Amino acid sequence: MMTEYKRIEEKAWLDFGKRLIGKVDAADQGDASEKQKDFLRICQAEKGSFLEYMEEQLLSCKGSIIGEHEVAFAWRLTEREFLYPPEDTQKKIWETFKDLPVETRYSCGFWGYVIVRMIKDGRIEPRYLASGLNGRTATGAYMIDNALKSNDVEKINERVRRILRSMCNPAPRGKRVVFYDFYLGKAYWRWCWSHKMSSVIDLKFEQILKVLDEDYYGAFAEKMHSGRSCISSQNVLGGLLLYLKEASGKKLTSEQLKEIIDKVSYLSAWKALEIQDPASNQKEIKAIAATVLNRKSKRKPNS
Repeated sequence: MMTEYKRIEEKAWLDFGKRLIGKVDAADQGDASEKQKDFLRICQAEKGSFLEYMEEQLLSCKGSIIGEHEVAFAWRLTEREFLYPPEDTQKKIWETFKDLPVETRYSCGFWGYVIVRMIKDGRIEPRYLASGLNGRTATGAYMIDNALKSNDVEKINERVRRILRSMCNPAPRGKRVVFYDFYLGKAYWRWCWSHKMSSVIDLKFEQILKVLDEDYYGAFAEKMHSGRSCISSQNVLGGLLLYLKEASGKKLTSEQLKEIIDKVSYLSAWKALEIQDPASNQKEIKAIAATVLNRKSKRKPNS
């Protein structure tokens, strides 16, 4: 019998997020939802206020928590480590969660519960959740303060959405949040795929992890969990990783990589790349990449 780990029930977790980013209640066009403002203030405050809010709004509701066993992250993270985990922190994240059942690791409700537990245990602060993609220079506390002072509907709504994504709540962008928009999940799945593919292709784990850097991983995750799903095949993904390692001297832009993945998916629809070995797919992908890169270079204005 599969061990059932504690998690927030998926529909309850989704509904919690929807209530926060639903139609904004406004007295006039310049006022943001008071509900959203209150949530931002709670995330800006100490953890006690945040935990009390989560308990009242979600966790104490009947049926909102399912499962019995808990898994806890044992290290305290700085805000920068939470946003951009260094390699040693990524390893801790991987080793903490690697042995869980696949269904658990795919669950937004599981990761949401992990984040609440991390805040409860003092591993992170609620304000960390508000940091955006420019979090290298702007803290979550600053981003919340900036949004509240602006009293701008869109700015406040976007900050609430960022907090929800940082908690692995699917309301803003759907269930694929677990693979990309959610910082802990992004670190975990990079290591997961790197370990998995190191046993499929002739590249070491460390080499694959280097290929799947911040830019490339984003393109992979976006396409892998969209309609462009052919790269979820180990043979296709393996071919793409082999090509990127071979071409590592010439860094692709994220948009170039996405276009290559799109063309690979189109080719796979009639050539069944999923059943070809990774080395054969590497050659196919190299040819596709050449057409993309050559066309891009021709578009550049003459110097």
